[in-house]
Order: sequence, then structure tokens, then C-alpha cells
Amino acid sequence: MKLLAISDVHGRSWAASEAALLASKENFDAIILSGDLSPYMSLETAREILEILVESGVPIFYVPGNMDDPKLTSNLNIKGTHNLHRKCIEFKEVKIIGVGGGLVGPFKTPLEYSEEEFSKMLNELSSKISNEKFILVTHNPPFKTLADKLDWGEHVGSISIRKFIEKQKPILNVCGHIHEARCIDRIGETIIVNPGPAMRGYYAEIIIEEECQVLAKLMRMPKIEY
Repeated sequence: MKLLAISDVHGRSWAASEAALLASKENFDAIILSGDLSPYMSLETAREILEILVESGVPIFYVPGNMDDPKLTSNLNIKGTHNLHRKCIEFKEVKIIGVGGGLVGPFKTPLEYSEEEFSKMLNELSSKISNEKFILVTHNPPFKTLADKLDWGEHVGSISIRKFIEKQKPILNVCGHIHEARCIDRIGETIIVNPGPAMRGYYAEIIIEEECQVLAKLMRMPKIEY
């Protein structure tokens, strides 16, 4: 399985167009979008981004980010897109689960959850992936990884997401949110990928081989705009 992972589009239609073109031309099986489709709480912009991405002809799996309208936690019923928030979807014999939004913080963004709420949502999904290989898609990165590290060294990820990964051992966690924390890391056997902000032209190529071995590369789109 070959996945194109993007995050933090923040309404840049050119970035969505480039991702769709890449997915189509380079034979990706799906696009994973880990939140912040819109610049700030615009459901219309989020819809536009998804409609551009479906032009790739491949399935789109996404969660909302902390900057997205809370209404994006519900399905927008755009053909070819799959909202993963608090859901489990099987794709090519691998299950994909997701939880969107960010941790409660000082900026009071539209879609935030406490650690307790993250823990509850993740635990609700546990019964759907028992002893199976699965992918976890979150907007908020797990705590104390390269994916949640700010420029000055502080870790601001979710402890609840990290604990879930340590216990349930997904083969892959695709996240985002912390723009400067573009990375490939791991927690135990779980590969953690923060592809970096698509609004800056970043994405990741992820290949899941037989026996669910995960290979990931950080990439940059050929067309860059700011």
C-alpha cells in the first residue's frame, strides 16, 4: 500500500491540487490528511480542499484539526472522502482509525479536547482494532517525540495519544499540528510521521509492505508557493 500523507493545508488550494496530481501520477493508493484543512473554522474551505483532493481519483481519509470547524467532525458526504474522526474503516486489509482536534491550549482554537476526552475517544475505538494491524490518524501528535517538539525544545503533544500507541501498537501514526516538527520517528514498533505543513509544500510518502513493514520518506511538492 502506498500512501500520500499531508497535514495543515490551511486552505491553500494550490497545495491540495499538487497533492491530488502527485497521488494520481505516482500511483498512490490513498491520501491521508491529518487535519487543519481550513485557515480558521471555514467549513466551506474544508469542503473545497476535499473536493480538490478527490480529483486524484484515490480515496481520501481525513480527520479535522484544531483550526477546523467542529462541524467537520461529521461526514460532509463528499464521494471518495472518508471522515476518520472517532471511526474505524478497513482499507486494503488494514484498519484505519482516527481522532481529530488538538489539545486544549492558550489560543482557544475551534476544535480542542482535554487529555481525558482524547483518552475516552481512543478507548472507544480499542474494541474495533483488537489484535489487528491498524493505522492511527491524529491531528495532535503524541507526547515526547520529534513530532511534537517546538523550536525551543518543549514537547506539547498528547500524553493520552502516546499511551494509546504504547498499549495498542499501531503500525503507523500520521499526525500534524506542530508545523516545525516535520519528522519520522517511532514509539516502540510504531512509526510516527508528521509530514509537515502542506501549506509550505511538504508531504510524506509512506509504503506499507508485506507483514506490515512501514517505510516512510519526507518529501516536498514540485510546485512551491507561500
